[in-house]
Amino acid sequence: MAIAGAIIHTTCLLAALVAADGGAPSNERAKSSSQRAEVEAALAKGGSPGELQRWAATAEGTLMVVAGDRAASETVRGRALAALAFARTARARGFLENFVIEKAPSSAALDRVLVRRAAVSLGWQGGPRAVEVIAPLLDSADVEVRLDAAAALGLTRLGDAEKPLRARLAVETDPGVKRQIEAALKAVTAAR
Repeated sequence: MAIAGAIIHTTCLLAALVAADGGAPSNERAKSSSQRAEVEAALAKGGSPGELQRWAATAEGTLMVVAGDRAASETVRGRALAALAFARTARARGFLENFVIEKAPSSAALDRVLVRRAAVSLGWQGGPRAVEVIAPLLDSADVEVRLDAAAALGLTRLGDAEKPLRARLAVETDPGVKRQIEAALKAVTAAR
């Protein structure tokens, strides 16, 4: 299982690197490096939704590289994942799906925070695999992960989310998570 996770992580990181500047001439790599520095600096300062949308439209590959870079700060990585919610592409969606799948089994606090960010961004993205990828997070031992998983499933507005949400609601003990599941169910059923 650890080997599979390492393979997925390596594949995601390599795909993001190739997307960002793989095979580019050296002047393009320098531009990419400059863009990464600019993106990281902006993310470190915060970033309004408008700024995150701009980076998603102009630097999607760079956001993926930053989100997958363990050397980058938790804050910057989390904001890069949040910005990917605005990158409405199959490439961004695939990156978010793989990120959640890879990090979900981890018990590390940093990974749990990043999984929450990626799940919510994936919820905004939706897509055919969103429910399949996010729903297992409802069984996390971490209340915050369950809370964000329920919110993410509600954001998808996909009918497929109803079944895992109802199943979790039947056994959930945390009142905050229960309320979030109920709100997600309203969003999912209203979309029908």
